[in-house]
Amino acid sequence: MISTWMDRGHAALYVLSQRMVGADLARRTCLEALAPRPGDRILDIGCGPAYYLDHLPACDYHGFDTDRRHIASARARYGDRGHFYDEPYGPEHAERLAPFDGVLLLGLLHHLDDEQASSLLALVARSIRPTGRVITLDTALYEGQSRLARLIAKNDRGDFIRPPRAFRRLASEHFASIEDRIVGDTPRMLASHYMMELSSPVSASA
Repeated sequence: MISTWMDRGHAALYVLSQRMVGADLARRTCLEALAPRPGDRILDIGCGPAYYLDHLPACDYHGFDTDRRHIASARARYGDRGHFYDEPYGPEHAERLAPFDGVLLLGLLHHLDDEQASSLLALVARSIRPTGRVITLDTALYEGQSRLARLIAKNDRGDFIRPPRAFRRLASEHFASIEDRIVGDTPRMLASHYMMELSSPVSASA
């Protein structure tokens, strides 16, 4: 019982921090961009406590995160509405679970170096259907960013915060179609994020 309370408390603090800078609104924008349909198979890598699952239709949802407490909180809150894994998503999962209609990589790539990010994107490209889509969302630094958004970005826990062109270069190695935009840096969404919509996986067309 105490362990469960601590897991939920840890997740609650995380969600609160996301809402304080408007990151939860940015994630809502990502869900709208993915536009999943009922019955779609959705892969969410780095799902945290999956607090936005309420905004998805009835999907076959698979959430992965290496934070055991986040996954414990998601399982306690959502039960069998999703499948939750407290481990990294790897080739063995792709072989067993793929293909997916949509993939979410929210707040993940800026925690990975170039080699790790490229390897993950390659695995994701092999994990989706040829018609599937991937939505990424990351803290970024760019010209014209407000002082407050830049301050928030520089205090992010990610060690690999990049300019948008660097994220796009990594994605272009594995996806033929990339649509991107800046999300946030507004009074309601103080932090700014770089969002990409990736489709036409290179591995599928090769």
